[in-house]
This record gives sequence, C-alpha cells and structure tokens, in this order.
Amino acid sequence: MNEFKKTALLSVADTSGIVELAQGLREAGYRLLASGLTAKTLKESAIPVEDVTELTQYPDICGGRVRLIHPALFGGVIADRKDGDQMRSLDREKIPPIDLVAVTLYPLAQVLESGTLEEGDVVDFLDVAGAALLRAAARNYHHVITLCDPSDYAPVLDTLKRGKGLTLERSKALASKAFAYVSYYDSTVAQHLKAAVVVPEQPDEMIISLKKATELHYGENPQQSAALYSWSGARPWGLNAAELLYGKPLAFTHYLSMDHALELVAEFQNPACVMVKYGNPAGVATSDRLGEAARWAYESDPAGCTGAIAALNREVDADAANALASEYLECIVASEFSGEALTILRAKRDVRLVRLPSLLASPKEAEMKTISGGVLIQDKDLPHAITKPKTVTKRKPNDLETAAMELAWRVAKHAKTHAVVLANPLQTLGIGGGQVSRLDAMRLAIVKSEERHPVVTPNSPRVVASDGPLSQHEVREAADAGIVHIIQPGGSSDDKEAIEAADELEIGMVFTGRRHFRI
Repeated sequence: MNEFKKTALLSVADTSGIVELAQGLREAGYRLLASGLTAKTLKESAIPVEDVTELTQYPDICGGRVRLIHPALFGGVIADRKDGDQMRSLDREKIPPIDLVAVTLYPLAQVLESGTLEEGDVVDFLDVAGAALLRAAARNYHHVITLCDPSDYAPVLDTLKRGKGLTLERSKALASKAFAYVSYYDSTVAQHLKAAVVVPEQPDEMIISLKKATELHYGENPQQSAALYSWSGARPWGLNAAELLYGKPLAFTHYLSMDHALELVAEFQNPACVMVKYGNPAGVATSDRLGEAARWAYESDPAGCTGAIAALNREVDADAANALASEYLECIVASEFSGEALTILRAKRDVRLVRLPSLLASPKEAEMKTISGGVLIQDKDLPHAITKPKTVTKRKPNDLETAAMELAWRVAKHAKTHAVVLANPLQTLGIGGGQVSRLDAMRLAIVKSEERHPVVTPNSPRVVASDGPLSQHEVREAADAGIVHIIQPGGSSDDKEAIEAADELEIGMVFTGRRHFRI
C-alpha cells in the first residue's frame, strides 16, 4: 500500500475509456481498486487492479455493488485529509484514503425509453450504491477528484501525468457535474413513477429531468443558442418522435410553430389543414377531402400563409400534395405521406417534410414559461368539445352557423390573446390575434376578411369567435360587417348589454362558459 502515492476507486456501468483511464492512473502512481465488471475488464486488459472484495471482505450479494458503500471504501472517500483524527482512524483500520472516484451509473433512462422494463422491475435497476458513492466523493471535492463522464478522463489524466494536481475550481466543477448527474438519474426515476399517477394540483416541489435530443443551429435569433430536449426516461412522444423525411434540419422556430399547428389540427375530427406562422394561426380549413382543406386553408390568407408551417390530420395524398406543392411553405407535417405525395413534394426545393406518428396531445403534459427568477407551470389547454353551448339571444343558430362557430371557436382558442376569428363553415376568413384590446382584434379580423373574401353567399354564413368575453362595442362592429352569429365565453359584466345589442341588431350569440386566453 505504501508504494502508491494515491488511490483511485473505479466502478463503471459504461466501460468507455476506463482501460485508458486505469492505465494512465497506474502510470501516475495510483493504486487501483475496482468492482465487478470494471475489475474484470481491467484484469482482461492486464492492468494490475485490486477487487474491492479484497478490501471489504464483503459477500457478493445484491449484485455486488452494495460493497461500494462499505465503511472500508466509504470512509476513505469522505475522510477530511486535514483532520488528523480521521486520518489516524483510517490508518488504524488499514483503510486507504480515496483520492479519485470514477463511477458511471446503469443507463436507466435509455432502458426506460425503450419500454423493455416491466413497471415492477424499474426499481431493481436503480444504482443506489454508485449514486451514493458519487455524492460522497463530490461532497469531499477538496480532496477527491470525482469523475462521472468518460469525456473528462483524458483531460484529468493529462494534468495528473504532468505531476500536477487539479485546481480547486476544476475539482469543484467536476463535483458539480457529479451532483447534476446523480440528480438527473434520480429525477428520471421520479418522473417515470409519477407518469402513472394523476396529480390533482401542482406539487410543492417540481422534478424535471431532460435529455438533449437535438442541437439547434440557434434560437429565435442567431445570437441565441438553443437545443431540443426530451423528457428523460419517457418513450419518444410528440415532436421528439418526429422524423424529418426531406429538407434541411429543423430550426427553433419550426419546432414552436409545428407544436402550435399540431395542437390546433388535433382539434378536428374531419380532414383538416392548419397553417401556422411564428406561432400564430394564419389559415385553417376542414373538408371531406384533405386536398380541398389544404387549398382552402392557404386561400383563406395567402399572404399570411406564405412561409408558414402546414399541419394535416390525415395521411397526405397526391391531391393534398398538389394543393401544397405550388405554395411556399417552410414545413409540412403529417402522420404519414403517400409515396406519390412524397414524389410530388420532394420536387420543392425549400420545404421540410416531417412525419409524426401520433398527432394526439398528451393529457399529462404541462406548459412551462420562464420568467426572471422562476418558471410558471400550468396544465395544457387540451382539445375538447363545446360541451354545453348556450344560446343567449332570440336568434338561434342553424346547422351551417353551428358548424362555422365550432370551427371559429377551435381556432380562437389557439390564437394569441386578444383573439377574434371570423369564419364560414369550412375555413377561416380573418384572424385577429395578439391585440391589446378585443375591439382591435375584432376590427383586424373583419378588415382581413373584407380584403380577401369580399363575396358573401347565403350558404356560407359568416360567424365570429372570441377567446374572451365581448362587449356591445365588439357586437356592433360584427353586425356592421355582416356577421350573423357570435360565439364567445360570456361570464362578464358586459354580458347583458352585449346580448341586448345582439337582439337589437338581429344577430345570434352563443356562450360557451369557458375562455381560452393565450399569451
């Protein structure tokens, strides 16, 4: 024991680079202790190493790694080198002080993502001892070098081989990385177990475990770095399961707009096409034929849909592909593309084709918005039917007006507040979103509609949907523009006057009892 200057403890699930690390440590004068697979790997490479069983004299139970928290090892890791009593105790018990710990944990996140583990087997794969050892080493970073990432082996070895010790700042950085690594491991498990539990309210402590899925060129602007992260341990879901079939890599703004487009198109049962630009709905249409819906969605606002993201809730066929092929679109996303559709769309130079197996939203996902000093978290405003619409005026809606209101209401839910959507039964005609007042939103939707769809036919009634309550002022603006029916949440002190104005102007109004603000 006295021939060595220092001692290293190695116990890794990922053996990448461990042979090179061990060899370098030996050359730097380290005594090597290792357990299980690590000891076997090093011995097969003819590197002198002592199995921890020789030091602990502990039986091989519970997979063997439980030996890592034996006092003969743990004491050597946590000992304060400046405390004479502690060091004398170690010497008396013939426990070597551990100067370097290299531990990688069982890759639980990858196994959970693959879905190969039964629910009851998850806890059996938890590396409790390895995690405890890393925590202990990181806690004692003044005296112990803590390694949990094979990419750190070579730089650390380079310093040690030159006969130098790591600076305190470097040791502290490695300790911080180890705590983050163990925290990520634990939170992955917590997240996995929580997925099967319905939580009625936001918890006092929120655990989030994320794994980088894709490095992005930049964020909303070139000066902002960005990446796409997936929920650690979860099977691929949503846009993390998306497959780029054709085109350049997806950017930050593509992911944001695709997310908005997919949430909106999932609102429709019939074939539908949604165009979203920078997170704002630009055109929406539904029809019995997907190709028709695609054409009508773009025609609802050609200027707004130029360069948009198109989402469709059916397999893209040749008819839909032809409808989209002549327009400039950044990205087209759908559950599937027919072979003929792919041939047609791949002729477009500047489009991205994305396949997403499931367009359904997860009922357990939450929305997170960062603010200075914290994070706001809320449940998602998931798709739902208008459960109890209430007609509050003398005029009642007919079937066409009801269909138009359903479409407009679903779109208004996904437009930025304040939002007003003007629509007929099959397509949006004008979308006014992100305004500082609802009257401005109403006027914007009307102006857009009159510019692009000046002709009104009896079999295509125009209706308006608002994401929040309307006053008599917005009702009068709508009536002047030829609107025949309004759908809005109600629940405001302005309701009485709004209803009276609608009756006076002989237009209909329906209350949903549910608002949909979106910032």
